[in-house]
Amino acid sequence: MFKHINIKYIALSLGLLGFVASCDHISEDDRYIETTPVVTARKVLLEEFTGQFCPNCPEGHAVIESLEEQYGDELIVVSIHAGHFGVSAPAGLMEPEGDEYANRWGIEAYPSAVVDRNSGALGRNQWSTAVRDEISKETTLYLGLYAEQSADYKNIEITTNLGSPEARNGSLQLWVVENDIVTFQQDGGNIIPDYTHNNVFRACVNGLWGQEVALPANEEVTLNNSIAIQDDWVLRNVYIVGFYYDASGVIQVERCPVSNL
Repeated sequence: MFKHINIKYIALSLGLLGFVASCDHISEDDRYIETTPVVTARKVLLEEFTGQFCPNCPEGHAVIESLEEQYGDELIVVSIHAGHFGVSAPAGLMEPEGDEYANRWGIEAYPSAVVDRNSGALGRNQWSTAVRDEISKETTLYLGLYAEQSADYKNIEITTNLGSPEARNGSLQLWVVENDIVTFQQDGGNIIPDYTHNNVFRACVNGLWGQEVALPANEEVTLNNSIAIQDDWVLRNVYIVGFYYDASGVIQVERCPVSNL
């Protein structure tokens, strides 16, 4: 599902294909052709704000499941437990960063979501339209992500490759996210003791707002990060979400599983 791709290989492959396909048909005077930047696949980040004591949040989870079925790997969801409906870790799924993010986006009603960090807080009936609008936009930013367990089994080592045909100034954010966490959830007036929570935000890898990364034009930048594995993480269900963003919002987002040695 997830692939680690080097942008240099993409550029080389495209160049070779173009040469082989056209060299027999171009006259000597027409052999110089100005090329435009390759547009990469656009993916969309949806940050959902939820809580275990939120009676309406399972309805939001159902909307997300429908969107994931519709868009597949092009939609990347992170469910952030926050606010007065959240239950703090380790008993619950709310990490300290949850309220920081909720406050930043002015989240008051639950569930809410922010799409690509440029939509503002949206109710669940607005998520589908926002995702559709964002996924139709083009991007020339390449983001490659790879993660593996360290040799001593104590850390997750993450490699991120970034490339852009134009110079950019923005930030790289890396998060640990986990699926298939079974614990309680309020649903209407009932408590479901064995509810399965997916896309759960677990930790920041490189700070609350990530790390600033300046991208020179047409140069690949490689960054290495690491985070300690926590005892309550089930590593086979853990993956890394990485996204590059600036004041305009998220430019590209990717995710990858954690490879075991």
